[in-house]
Amino acid sequence: MAKKKSAEKPEKAPKAKRPGEPVYTMIAFITFVAIAIGCVLLYLDYDEYGQTAGPSEKVPTLPKLGDGSAPAGGGNAVPPAPPPMGGM
Repeated sequence: MAKKKSAEKPEKAPKAKRPGEPVYTMIAFITFVAIAIGCVLLYLDYDEYGQTAGPSEKVPTLPKLGDGSAPAGGGNAVPPAPPPMGGM
């Protein structure tokens, strides 16, 4: 008897794809776009900084502390603290 080849071939399991590659490529692309947008916005903010004029009000001068002169407010000095109570 002659051997007959079987018509049925054993089914092979399908190869599993590597699902991570396209996902990580998109994450890297989105990250690059976000960093590029952040750099552009930071440059625009930096470019605008210092172009506007500051307030035109004059800063008030403060009296020196501890020089012994009278207060500038017209006598609103704080009185000295009372001596401690000696109850013993």
